[in-house]
Amino acid sequence: MTQYVIRVTGALSDDLLTAFPTLMATVQPLTTVLHGRLPDQAALAGVLERLDELGVPIVEMMQVPDEPAVPLTGPRR
Repeated sequence: MTQYVIRVTGALSDDLLTAFPTLMATVQPLTTVLHGRLPDQAALAGVLERLDELGVPIVEMMQVPDEPAVPLTGPRR
């Protein structure tokens, strides 16, 4: 699974957010940030298509690198 961040224009209502049950949302005054893991490119395309169908303008979309499974402790040499 790959993690994505999608920033859209406007504060999406709870009704609109239900269209994206696999993503978390941070609603800000002028934008909404959808973020979470999607299993593949087809799932990402589905989210982007759904936003388009709903008439929600996409400001930014980016793939976020996964964090290391085991956090590093102490200085590396």
